[in-house]
Amino acid sequence: MGLTVGELTVQQEKLVLLISSGMSVSAAGRGSGYGTSSAALSAAKLPAVQKAIDYYREQMREEVKFERANAHSMYMEAYSASATATEMKNTVDSLVKLHNLVGPDNATQVNININNEKQLERLTDEELLKIAGKDTSYLEPQGD
Repeated sequence: MGLTVGELTVQQEKLVLLISSGMSVSAAGRGSGYGTSSAALSAAKLPAVQKAIDYYREQMREEVKFERANAHSMYMEAYSASATATEMKNTVDSLVKLHNLVGPDNATQVNININNEKQLERLTDEELLKIAGKDTSYLEPQGD
């Protein structure tokens, strides 16, 4: 980076990190403890601070490597931070999808077009079972 250890104060380092992460200079100044936005602006214009900001921006331009392990750890953090069972369940569902633990749903989908209720009321039980994809022996118990 071209800076020596201790060249930036802790407050300046925090300012650099916040500006590099995308915050405005005044917001980064508030976040790093500067009293006014003009004080943060003057600190951001210091050559050492500018050098550090340029370094971090250059580092961010490098290729982002986001892999399954990164996603997994993020899901685990979300699970740990879950406040309700629903949030936990949703996180587990996402983990299952991430690791391909469930195959695709192969259930047959049946589309039935019925224009009105009267049409259904006129059908016999056998016809209704056929529409539902079952035969007439479906309701009869089978002997061993």
